[in-house]
Amino acid sequence: MSDEIKTDITGYGLVFKNVLKRSDIDAEAKALYAYLSSYAGSDTKAFPGVSLICHDLNISEKRFQKYRKQLEDAGVINIERKRTGNGFSKNIYTINHKTVSSHFVPVQKLPVGKLPVGNDMTKNNSSKNNSSKNNSSINNSANEFASESENLLIKEFDDWYNLYDKKKDRKAALTKFRTARKKHSYEEIINGTKEYLKTITDKQYQKYPKTFLHNESYKDDYSNDIKKSEPSYLDKVLSKEKPNQKEDPFGEVL
Repeated sequence: MSDEIKTDITGYGLVFKNVLKRSDIDAEAKALYAYLSSYAGSDTKAFPGVSLICHDLNISEKRFQKYRKQLEDAGVINIERKRTGNGFSKNIYTINHKTVSSHFVPVQKLPVGKLPVGNDMTKNNSSKNNSSKNNSSINNSANEFASESENLLIKEFDDWYNLYDKKKDRKAALTKFRTARKKHSYEEIINGTKEYLKTITDKQYQKYPKTFLHNESYKDDYSNDIKKSEPSYLDKVLSKEKPNQKEDPFGEVL
C-alpha cells in the first residue's frame, strides 16, 4: 500500500531564517525572496519571468523592481541576464541564502546539513525522487521557461494590439507579431508603431494590424508624414488610456 501513496507537493524551496530576520529588508522584499526560493527548489538559481512574478504576487512591475533592487543591494540575490535562442532574454537569479547583514548577528551557526526541519520528508521529498518524478528540476525548468516566454510574448502583443487599436484579425496579427519578435526587439516595434500612428488622422486609412506587421512597417521613416497641425490617432489612443490608470495603496501607478 505504501507504494501507492503520492505526495501532492509540486514545488518547494529553501527559505533561510537569517534572511527573514534582517531588519534592513522590507517585508515585500522578503516575500519576493521566498517566491524566488520556491522556484529554485534545492538549488540556488531560478528564472521566473517578471510578468509571472508580478501576477502571482499581485504587484506592479515598478513595485517589483523596487524590491528586487533592495534584495540585490543587500546581497541576497545576484542577477544575470541571458539571451535565449528565440530572441528573448531572461533573468537568472542566484540566491545567496547565507548572506548576513551588518545589523544582524546570528545566534548560532549550524551546518546546513544539521539544521532542524519541521517535518521529516527525506523519503518522499528527496532530491532523487523529485528529480525522477513530477518535480524534476530539469524538465520543470525547461517547461516553465517555455511557458514564461509564451506568456511574455502574449503580454507584449496585447500591449501592442491595444496601442494600435484597430481590432481586426487578432489571431492572424498575433502570428505576424510572433514572427516580427523573432527578428526585431519589442522596443523597435513599439516605437515604430507610435511613429506610424502619428501620421494617422482618420482611422479608416490605418493599415490592418496583420498587414502592418507583415510589411514590417514599424521600420519605416514617417518623419515627413506627421501632420502637426491636427491631433494624430496616437494622441487619441493615449488620451483614452490616462483615465484608466489606478494607484495602489503605496501611491504607485499600476
